[in-house]
Amino acid sequence: MSLIVKNFFENVNIEGNATKISEEISQRLLQSGLQPGSNVPLAAYLLYKVAQNNSNSDVTIQDIFEGRLDISEGTRYFAKEQLPEEAWAQILPMVNNYTAEEFALAALLPEHEDEMKLAMATPHTILTLVHHLLDVQPDEYVGDLCCGSGSGFVSFAMNQPEAHYFGYEINEERGGIARIRAELLGSNVQVRLGDVFRLADDKNTPRFDKMFSNYPFGMRLRYLGEGSDYMERLAEQYPGLSKATSSDWIFNALLCDLLAESGKAIGIMTNGSTWNSIDTPMRRYFVERKMIECVISLPVKMFPYTNIGTTLIVFSHGNDTIRMINATEIYHKGRRQNMFLQDDIATILTALHTDSEYSKDVTLDELRANEYNLSLERYIQKVPTFQNGVSFESIIKSITRGAPCTASQLDKMVSNEVTNMQYLMLANIQNGIIDNKLPYLSSIEPKYEKYCLKNNDLILSKNGYPYKVAVASVKDGQRILANGNLYIIELDESRANPYYIKAFFDSEQGIAALKSITVGATIPNIGVDKLKNVMIPLPSMEEQSRVAQKYQTTLDEIAMLKLRLERAVNKLHHVFDEESEETNA
Repeated sequence: MSLIVKNFFENVNIEGNATKISEEISQRLLQSGLQPGSNVPLAAYLLYKVAQNNSNSDVTIQDIFEGRLDISEGTRYFAKEQLPEEAWAQILPMVNNYTAEEFALAALLPEHEDEMKLAMATPHTILTLVHHLLDVQPDEYVGDLCCGSGSGFVSFAMNQPEAHYFGYEINEERGGIARIRAELLGSNVQVRLGDVFRLADDKNTPRFDKMFSNYPFGMRLRYLGEGSDYMERLAEQYPGLSKATSSDWIFNALLCDLLAESGKAIGIMTNGSTWNSIDTPMRRYFVERKMIECVISLPVKMFPYTNIGTTLIVFSHGNDTIRMINATEIYHKGRRQNMFLQDDIATILTALHTDSEYSKDVTLDELRANEYNLSLERYIQKVPTFQNGVSFESIIKSITRGAPCTASQLDKMVSNEVTNMQYLMLANIQNGIIDNKLPYLSSIEPKYEKYCLKNNDLILSKNGYPYKVAVASVKDGQRILANGNLYIIELDESRANPYYIKAFFDSEQGIAALKSITVGATIPNIGVDKLKNVMIPLPSMEEQSRVAQKYQTTLDEIAMLKLRLERAVNKLHHVFDEESEETNA
């Protein structure tokens, strides 16, 4: 245990003075025209060195750079780049007001909110939760990937100073602060600058007992650096890995590759990666190999630099079930961001072992049946409640089943020629989009006319979970006959935008609403009466139109991508023919 950490535990007054030091340094930096950010812990560290060595109060940044104080070469260069002489002159007089230990602790304190935005640091209340979940023990090896300025390993070392900590960071400025903090914590903390994906091939990298990573959110794969090469190797191990795979799962794979057999790792990932279809193969891989222990959905606005929804995921080996906790409503509201207080953390820790409306164990069979979705909302029968909620029936003009055609009756109507009449079956709806190449009909019997779709009708599958939802696009003169396994729903478009309603039913909340009215285990289905009574959110038409426009824009993008794919496949099939024609010409 370092002297600084020892004094921290023995003298609580030091922390109060350390906080004052950080605030005073921030003010003096601003007065000199410099943003505080990483300069606060840097300045506190330099003041610590000045106070520790009883140096004269006239020491300059140039003196520090030239080696007047016992400071590593890397930190001397860092100080020279970061702190102008004018700013340092504003700060240096503080050395007469506090002790060396107080300056050292100021350099270790968690970043203030504005500094966290610049450093993209993990909020200390989340780190407190992570500390409880990891339960670091003496002599364990603890890895902190993408450690930033070191807030993670500082928090863990303050709670368990007898473990061995290793921080890895690619950004030189944040890594510089991390190295300063590692020095202050003691010899059992090491920080290395570089690309974390190099660790996969480094035989000297230990296998860690505990690991943590608050890796970058939503990073594009082309910016992964060494991660691109690592990803190519992963492709042989992870079926379904593609260039569209979320970077979250590439970082998660690295965590698991560096984890000891009996170890535990925690990552903080974006919510989308826990349920989107493109990451299903990766989720399948981790789930089927029993590598996911727990998934905790975090509240929004926990990070000052983003409002994106996040999930804390716990990895270990040999998990027959996955503990899922919805902690999105377990928080205290701060002035600018949300936070966990001690009672919030206690509630989450209790949920690890107690089933409730926001926590349960999910079996592998349940996960397989739900596309390996890692969001608890998919697995609970809780009926969602909504602001501006109304019954679905209140916006429905009419609802009917599709045509009850037998196979033989349909065969009589099918045409091999292009006509203005087509037939819609459940299989023609994929990813919420109706196939633009529906089978043609030669005629539609008068008794089936009432089952033809109108433009903007909402289509919902009656049987088979997960349910399919689509909006009909019917041109003038076109007739589309719907199959009997589909509900045809005509909406009151003066009150409800069909694409908004579709967007809702496609969402996790909408899926949960439909699941709450599902009956039947072997063949899940929805009855029309229960469907009418399901509650849906109905904001203003302006808000609906905004959501619908965003949804339709995405649908258009998908349609364009499908067209490009179709053209590329067609071109692929004719490469040989085209080459042969050119050769024979």
